[in-house]
Amino acid sequence: MTRYMIGTLILAAAMLTGCNNESSTPPTAAQRSAARAVDKAASDTEIAADRADAADTKAATDAKAATDAKAVKDAKAVADAKIAADTKAAADAKVASDTKAATDAALKAAADEKTAKATSLIALLQQYIKDNKTELAEATLSQLDALKVPLPAALQEQVEAARTALKAKKTVAELVK
Repeated sequence: MTRYMIGTLILAAAMLTGCNNESSTPPTAAQRSAARAVDKAASDTEIAADRADAADTKAATDAKAATDAKAVKDAKAVADAKIAADTKAAADAKVASDTKAATDAALKAAADEKTAKATSLIALLQQYIKDNKTELAEATLSQLDALKVPLPAALQEQVEAARTALKAKKTVAELVK
């Protein structure tokens, strides 16, 4: 754009001063004044073009700096979001772990409680069998069967032994009648 304007000004100056080399008449004062005006206009146009180029360069630099600042801000926001997500995931994992530990402890306590209850019922069952209280022994055996937690193998063996002893007592009682 600048070159076009300079070229136009030079052409205008040449037209005003004349391109004819054959004439040897010196330029008139008006022609010299016009040539100086054209030269000054060309110089002013070139200065204005340089200033416009500098302003464009500054604007481009400012725009790049703003874009870079936005990119840094966006990257920081993404990093902050990732840190927040990682922190939440770690907290959730900790809560899940704590919940599992509490649940396991509660289940163990419940199993221990049922095991203790089964142990006391087995002792009671054995006492009823010794005392020939078959109806109470059968009710106690039903309670043992109703316990939902699988009993340890040793207790299961004791229940089966008591069941066998109860059947034997009932059979003997029927034979004696």
